[in-house]
Amino acid sequence: MAFLARLTEKPLGLESLPKPDLGLLAAGAVVFGAQRLVPTYDNTYYKTLVKPSWNPPNWVFPAVWIPLKLLQSVSLWLVVKQAPDNKSLALPLALFGAHLALGNYWNYTFFGQRKLKESLNVMGAFWLSIAGGIASFHSISPAAALLFAPTEIWVTIAAKLNWDIVKLNADKAE
Repeated sequence: MAFLARLTEKPLGLESLPKPDLGLLAAGAVVFGAQRLVPTYDNTYYKTLVKPSWNPPNWVFPAVWIPLKLLQSVSLWLVVKQAPDNKSLALPLALFGAHLALGNYWNYTFFGQRKLKESLNVMGAFWLSIAGGIASFHSISPAAALLFAPTEIWVTIAAKLNWDIVKLNADKAE
């Protein structure tokens, strides 16, 4: 409740945002660029897996991730712009970096190594890094935390999907 109360203390409209600058472009390059570090995997493996009845169609994943990456870029930019000093950026940037790295590592573990059970551990760490990132962003910019929060919602859904796929494919799990 305290989180929601703090969000309403300051307006979150456009007037609360700093003027766009090259930092916004840099934040977008970091967020979108980090994903390019992961090789593209042959999706034939994913097609062979048994999936739950609620599994979204394949087109949903980029349709969700692209807007989330845009929100993450603005969120990161707000934190960097509004941080009172460099010292206060250490934890938020470390957690944000962990979230980017763990998201990539999950893709590598699940699709590249095809280690379904291990991917659950990576997914848990990924989820925690986002939760920590949201909390640390909030202390600098409630608006940044709010923009990062939809990623946690989607990753929660992805974690449930990951769990269900592991259970349905116990014979294929390492």
